[in-house]
Amino acid sequence: MSLRLLQVVVPRRQRDELAEVLGSVETDRFWSIELDDDQQLITVVTRAEQVEGLADALCERFDAHDGFRLVLVPAEATRPKLPEPEAVQPEQAAEPEGPDVKPKWKPLIGRVAREELEEDLAQGGATTPLFIAMVVLSAIVACAGLIKDSPAVIIGAMVIAPLLGPNIALALGTTLGDVKLIKRSVRTNLVGIVVALSLAGVVGSLVHVDRANGELAARAVVDFGDIVLALASGAAGALAATAGTSGTLVGVMVAVALLPPTCACGMFFGAGSVRQAAHAAQLLGTNVVCINLAATLVFLLQGVRPNTWWGAERARSATVRATVVWVVLLVLLATLLFVTRD
Repeated sequence: MSLRLLQVVVPRRQRDELAEVLGSVETDRFWSIELDDDQQLITVVTRAEQVEGLADALCERFDAHDGFRLVLVPAEATRPKLPEPEAVQPEQAAEPEGPDVKPKWKPLIGRVAREELEEDLAQGGATTPLFIAMVVLSAIVACAGLIKDSPAVIIGAMVIAPLLGPNIALALGTTLGDVKLIKRSVRTNLVGIVVALSLAGVVGSLVHVDRANGELAARAVVDFGDIVLALASGAAGALAATAGTSGTLVGVMVAVALLPPTCACGMFFGAGSVRQAAHAAQLLGTNVVCINLAATLVFLLQGVRPNTWWGAERARSATVRATVVWVVLLVLLATLLFVTRD
């Protein structure tokens, strides 16, 4: 797991409290700089998976103080090297690590801090001009690939994958009970799908669409293997996000593509083939449901939780409701697949 610099600004008069919070940190891993306005800057070098506990303890102790600021900075390397963290034994998983540290669910695999995860994924849930532009451009690429029956061009649209971000952000918002992030992600998801469907519908009405085209016809066929693939890919995407290995997401983008079936649905509808458009919409719905269900479960297993008890209660309620909704939708889609398959 990569390294992080945890920088904290606190009042100088809080030296004793700060020393208490940093009591478990080796003295050669942090240093202090005196600032103006009776403030001091503390910098701690640590591993990414160890940041969250320390950050929570610092926020709990100093968040109410004026001038408090916590900043997380990636670090490439340090010498001498930091020792590898000891593996947590199952019987130790629920034990507190200190007097101010509450028992928490230990992640199955080392992950980045909650704050880092929120910052990275929240950007994918925002409806920005860049997001709209990427949807338009990737939809054009996808439509061109479907018309030309070119897998290489379609993969290009998959790699752009603007619709993956809002779905992973929605799963994170559900896990944390962040209503603002949930609403923003749902809105962004709907805007992206409507834009892609509209553009593809115009293309389908203006350009001759060969409905027997291999790549296009493949998006109108849904089987149970697509459900398994979407669940596995959604889980892999969430796991890659929590581990901070965003490069792995490229494979997820290609494996569980959202834009090609969206464009296929629009093109079929624009060409007047309602039945095939419905099948493509079913594939899109299956991918969206599976991504959110699998990603939510992975976030839970990775111990992604709010840092307050009232936030935890809200998150638990939101997670239960969302999981029930996704499971019911998945069952309905699977039932529809079973009823309508040839």
